[in-house]
Amino acid sequence: MKRISIVFLFVLAAFVGCQKPQYVEPTLERQGITSLTAFFTMGDYEGLELAKLVVEDPEADRFVIEIPYYYPITSDSSTKKYMSSLRIKAQLANNCKIEPPLTILDLNLENEFTFTDAQGNSRPIIITGKRVKSSECKVMTFKLTEPFPIEGFVNEDNKEIYLFTTDDLSGYKADATVSAHATLKDDLTQPRNYNEPQKVTVIADDGTEGVYTVSKEYPTKIPYGFREKSVTPLFNIDPVKLLSFPAYTTTVYPSLACIEGKLIVSFGNGMAPVYVDALTGSGKKEMNVGGVNVACITNDEGGNLILTNHAEATQTIEIYKTKSVNQAPVLFHSFTNDTDLATGYHVKVHGNIDTDAVIVFTHEGVAGVTEASKYTKVVISGGAVVSTEVVDLLNLGLTWGTAPTNTAKVVATSAKADHGVMLCYYSANTINYVNESGTIAASFPLADLGVGINTNYNTNCMDAKTYNNATYAVHLTTSHFPMWGVGPMLTVFDITTPTSISKGIPVLANSEIEWFQTAAQGCAAADVVMAPSADGFKVFIFYFDHNCSVIGGYSADCINI
Repeated sequence: MKRISIVFLFVLAAFVGCQKPQYVEPTLERQGITSLTAFFTMGDYEGLELAKLVVEDPEADRFVIEIPYYYPITSDSSTKKYMSSLRIKAQLANNCKIEPPLTILDLNLENEFTFTDAQGNSRPIIITGKRVKSSECKVMTFKLTEPFPIEGFVNEDNKEIYLFTTDDLSGYKADATVSAHATLKDDLTQPRNYNEPQKVTVIADDGTEGVYTVSKEYPTKIPYGFREKSVTPLFNIDPVKLLSFPAYTTTVYPSLACIEGKLIVSFGNGMAPVYVDALTGSGKKEMNVGGVNVACITNDEGGNLILTNHAEATQTIEIYKTKSVNQAPVLFHSFTNDTDLATGYHVKVHGNIDTDAVIVFTHEGVAGVTEASKYTKVVISGGAVVSTEVVDLLNLGLTWGTAPTNTAKVVATSAKADHGVMLCYYSANTINYVNESGTIAASFPLADLGVGINTNYNTNCMDAKTYNNATYAVHLTTSHFPMWGVGPMLTVFDITTPTSISKGIPVLANSEIEWFQTAAQGCAAADVVMAPSADGFKVFIFYFDHNCSVIGGYSADCINI
């Protein structure tokens, strides 16, 4: 497992709030133990971090590592059995030491050590632990259920829940999901008059209370894009140990989608697509695909999940759609693959297929035979397919390799048929914008981000969506060699003016994602997706790096507060 800090970069301002603490070089005034981290030594989570104590007092002589009551925190699995056998690692200032060396400790006990600082001064210290219940008391989702369902928008910053409607809301029942192990103080099944502000109280597992105000109103949006300070990390977890995903040695053709608060993952290798809670990454279940042989999934901007099959040359390409993980998809459109190369593992959508959209199928090279340079563009207008077109980029010198790792993911830069596309792939590692005239109108070498991107990385994962009058390109750089300390990187660019990609200025960048597989080289397949919420107020970004064994996501909103 590799643990490094998370850093966000913005065009106008630095986002603060989810950045991990940064530690300066120790001085005479700041010496000692910086942090103590406890790791599992047994069971399914062996090697994963369980808890971390950040030490603020350099003169402390007793250190209590707070261990969560449950792990994963969304489960009912008690951590009591792990307390007696946890590996403890310390981060120390220069020239400091702990004796005897830290190894596996029983944190039920008062473990005695000697700490020596950089000047040779020694003092006895105690390292112990205690299990603590969660203090989190958030409303995750809220909706009115009867007589008609109305989704609420949770504004965590202000502890407010908005009901976007002008309907009469007297006598409504409600339902809510809250933080793991928290409970609702109020019985929401009792009818209330939601025409007037109502209070909802959440009680955390440790007794902490959070009070929300539910209001019938319609908040205003900022005029453009997402609000910088609203960017929130949702989760970043090991999908193999926590969700039983296939190991990095398994060949998969991964794709992601998000609808109705669910993150859906397709492996493209015959396994059934699964979904988890989009806010927590927990609660894995199988999706109802109704017998469709799914090669790829993605979402549009209108709450539709799009599923496709895999089609060799001359075979039929099928596009299915559904608005629910529990509702079997229906055939939306089918057509013949009129190229000499297969397609179906890499499919992206820009727009809303109920109105106007562009679906792009990227064709795959054949290992040891040929590279690919073609994509098929499916144009939708008024909710119906009006054209399909095969585009060849060979004359531009843009060619890529085979699925699942090195095939490009070509994305449309808008929902309009006459606009261009963007793409990036191994090992050119350059984002290219090909305009409507079929020429390369802008390029950005990812190495210019200054984070060392080279042939150790796989740069083929992209998505593009329009959200609140802004168009974003989301790019995920993945790793071929996680055992060499090479991990995933997430970058978001504003491409409302597509040629601006040449400036290479991200509106959001996380170049140091934590990942969990460092054993060896595996199948460097991955995906990234952006998903605006159905009400248009929130946007989600999710990433999955199969080789590095990590899945995670972020949310943001455009509320003017």
